[in-house]
Amino acid sequence: MLLAEHPPTANLFVTYLSRGCHMNPIDEPLPWRVNTNASYVPLEYEGQTIGYCDPDYADELAHTMNEQITLNKALRMACRDLLKRMNKNTSRASELADRYIKQAKRPISGPRALAFMLAERQRELGLSPQEFFKFCDTFKISEQDIAEMADGKAVAPHNVAPISRVLGITPTDVESILGQST
Repeated sequence: MLLAEHPPTANLFVTYLSRGCHMNPIDEPLPWRVNTNASYVPLEYEGQTIGYCDPDYADELAHTMNEQITLNKALRMACRDLLKRMNKNTSRASELADRYIKQAKRPISGPRALAFMLAERQRELGLSPQEFFKFCDTFKISEQDIAEMADGKAVAPHNVAPISRVLGITPTDVESILGQST
């Protein structure tokens, strides 16, 4: 039977599917598509095209990346000036700048990570620093304990449970952040 002789009908498709032939459902998108209406602009770094970007974001992305480079240069210059004023070797300016960048990044583990989490908790609660210290003191975490965490000093084992209560996480999670095993 030729298809030209008999136009396809719903019954023909049912027969086709019942024989084990599977078709994509009509509303399911196909994995490969062409969007001829989309256009992208090249994003370049030092004259080399590194990728293509939506024009709505390209200018902002390039501006942000250039600003990042400018800020890194400014930090290195400030470190060099600081070392010069201290009569120190200015060749270590990049090393000092890298140390400052590392300290400025949010830590993901260790006591400093807990200190950052406590600062976030303070903001969530809308408390002033003094109010937050009083709040923590009710859980037996002193202002000194928090200062030591911020400096990266070890957290005493007896502070794990109180810190977990202030942060609203389990003691196991606190130990995991500290990098300790339970």
